Amino acid sequence: MPNALDRDFSRSRAVLIGTWDYRHLRPVPAAEHSFQRMRGLLTGPLCGSWPEERVSLVPNRARLGELPHELVLGLRDAADVALFYYVGHGQYDNDDRLCLALGDSSPDPVLRTTTSLTFDAVRLAFRASKAATKIAILDCCFAGLAASQDGRLAGADDMPRSPGFCLLMASGEFSTAWFENTAESPRPQTYFTKYLADLIEHGVPGRPASLALGPIFQDVAHALVRDGKPPPGSRFSDHAAEFVFARNRAHPRAESSQRSSLPGPARRTRSGPTGAPADSSPLRPDVGDVYAAALALEGGLHGVERLAEIEALYRTAADLGQPDAMVRLGLVVEGRTRSRLRGEPFGENSGGDIEAAMHWYRKAAAHGSVVGAFCLGRLYEDQLGDTSEAMKWYETAARDGHHGARAALDGLRDRLSRGLGPLTHSASFKENPHSHHPNGNRP
Repeated sequence: MPNALDRDFSRSRAVLIGTWDYRHLRPVPAAEHSFQRMRGLLTGPLCGSWPEERVSLVPNRARLGELPHELVLGLRDAADVALFYYVGHGQYDNDDRLCLALGDSSPDPVLRTTTSLTFDAVRLAFRASKAATKIAILDCCFAGLAASQDGRLAGADDMPRSPGFCLLMASGEFSTAWFENTAESPRPQTYFTKYLADLIEHGVPGRPASLALGPIFQDVAHALVRDGKPPPGSRFSDHAAEFVFARNRAHPRAESSQRSSLPGPARRTRSGPTGAPADSSPLRPDVGDVYAAALALEGGLHGVERLAEIEALYRTAADLGQPDAMVRLGLVVEGRTRSRLRGEPFGENSGGDIEAAMHWYRKAAAHGSVVGAFCLGRLYEDQLGDTSEAMKWYETAARDGHHGARAALDGLRDRLSRGLGPLTHSASFKENPHSHHPNGNRP
């Protein structure tokens, strides 16, 4: 793969879009600081000093206007690298298409498509580009929707195929991305961009002199999960994971055997009062490490081929009490993960274990996972046709700010009011779930 550090950037193009002031949505000051930080990274020496004229900035665009057209024109002339970055509110429409919010974007699902930049428009711009490497970084809620339906950024069949694309997503299909507030920092940032920029600016001891996109994402994902933040996602094709994106600032001072990670708490070992080992029994595996390993495998190029290994790792982390692992294990056993990785629609022939999925969603919800509550409601509606239980869990998740649950609840109520029920794929059993859910800062 090409090296990002020494190339002639006159043949590359980056488009950075950030929105933090909104007319109908709540403002996100953290998006402004993340937008500026990403600009500084690209034009700084660690990422190869992109020339200012090759980095197009779109800050706080209010209306969609000609933005899709401008995006096509901007990325079309890139021959080496085409990079797109967005930070701000993410929404989705009634067809579950990702909508990147602009200043005047509407919260109404019917109007989101016409008042926001859809990721379909971004994908069209990438497909019009002949760039050798295509990179999209989405720091917003519901970013995983970018990969749920035809996540390719390569050209169409009648266009030159891109040797590699990379899609980095701050959140899953129906989960939120988090950000700092002004009480936490005088210059708050969105967590995904913050952790990405921190890693590049600090360097990674033990890594080579050049940092590739694949290892960069794995280290960022590990650090976010370790610190209790929402797990990000990724998609790589061909050799994009090996694409060198930044210089490793820590390389000259690092020991070759040192493990790579963001700065964090040191590993502890069991010891008695004098420091001697208290016993010789093995320590419990670090749940953050296990979960991050599963996440990295799922986001890799051959995730569907390693699904059994992914399931085993999620099960280990779930058994250790990790709520996000419980949700993802539920998605695996229900069959949704396999369908998504294969690029197939999820339906009645997906061959999942409904009872096992319900067990893990319910357990995640009991541990405070709002996504677990949403997935449980979706299972009741889609798989069992139980609208009463579905509405109960959608309401639980919606109360704690899950936008996907709110949209699903509104849609179910609308169908019921018109005498239409859910599309049921199978019938099984019913139980009486109970849960509670924390809330957080989510764009």
